[in-house]
Amino acid sequence: MSLAEQLEAAWAEVVDAIPGIFSLDLRSAGRRVASRDPDAPHYPASTIKLPTLMALLHDRTAAPAALGSVVVHDVFPSAAGGTFRIHQHDDQDDETWALLGSGADLQHLADRMITVSGNLASDLVLERIGFESVRRYLAGLGLGAGFRVERLIGDTAAEDAGITNRVTASALATLMSTIEAGTDADSATALGILTRQTHRDMIPAGLPADVWSASKGGWVTGVKHDVALVRPAATPAYVLAVCTTSELPHTEGMELVARLSAVTWECWVSWHATEGSRQAQPS
Repeated sequence: MSLAEQLEAAWAEVVDAIPGIFSLDLRSAGRRVASRDPDAPHYPASTIKLPTLMALLHDRTAAPAALGSVVVHDVFPSAAGGTFRIHQHDDQDDETWALLGSGADLQHLADRMITVSGNLASDLVLERIGFESVRRYLAGLGLGAGFRVERLIGDTAAEDAGITNRVTASALATLMSTIEAGTDADSATALGILTRQTHRDMIPAGLPADVWSASKGGWVTGVKHDVALVRPAATPAYVLAVCTTSELPHTEGMELVARLSAVTWECWVSWHATEGSRQAQPS
């Protein structure tokens, strides 16, 4: 049985009995190793912050004077017209909320957007760089169809009007693989931030505690996603993207992603150990 067949069978054993849409994409050295429904669209939750980060870093390199600092505010233009107010009780980032009315460096906000998944920080960054900046960055990678970036976080009027964001596991895996392969300052900066993110209950939770990973997850009711670059000590690195849309309760949804990560790790390490042993045998 090939590695792809082993992985896809292991994933199926975990999710086949659960109602929902479960998408996975595993890459190594930029190439797809195995997948399950990788192009199915999902609501992205906070995974939309990953292309926002990369667009900001790209803009910073192209026109650093255009970025700088912003005054922290909680009222934003709605994609449906008018304005909306984002709420602190829906956020995880009290540090940024404490800066309301004060200036904050955009790169510091980008750090908070990823490391603690700050929603206010994310909206401030995306408002400054603009939707077109993110779309342009994604189009340059051929990911215009895999990501849909149409509204800010907390813009419920736009959501009610059908203006929303979308993501696929394939797009997340491609974007993280692009970051991994990058040799420029943007990729190095992004990986440095992604290794420090504090929400590690999904893909990182399925790995041994000493294994290096850089990840960005997203979660709302019914949605649990994560994408991670994983660097084992004794096998090639891999990128795993998991997108799940189901009616599982919050904790069970997070545990499901962690379980998919764990079986991926087990298959990956076992297969490479077997292949390594086979290749070491004399012909």
